[in-house]
Amino acid sequence: MIDLVRAGRLDEAERAARELLERYPEVPDGHERLGRVYEARGDHARAADCYRLCVEFIRAHPDNFDPQYEQFLLSKIDPPARS
Repeated sequence: MIDLVRAGRLDEAERAARELLERYPEVPDGHERLGRVYEARGDHARAADCYRLCVEFIRAHPDNFDPQYEQFLLSKIDPPARS
């Protein structure tokens, strides 16, 4: 699915992300993938919403995730200012 985003095939990537959300609602992957689609479209607010849902899931299941994954998502929600 990430390859679809990189190739600019965003409609296909969005469909795949939504299917992932339907099939596997108990994992955050679909939200992350959908966030990447929104980010590629320049819709950073909706992308951040998706990433926030991932962070909430990770925090609810901390033993199942690497802490660096949460930090990665947080950096996408609130990227550091560029000088």
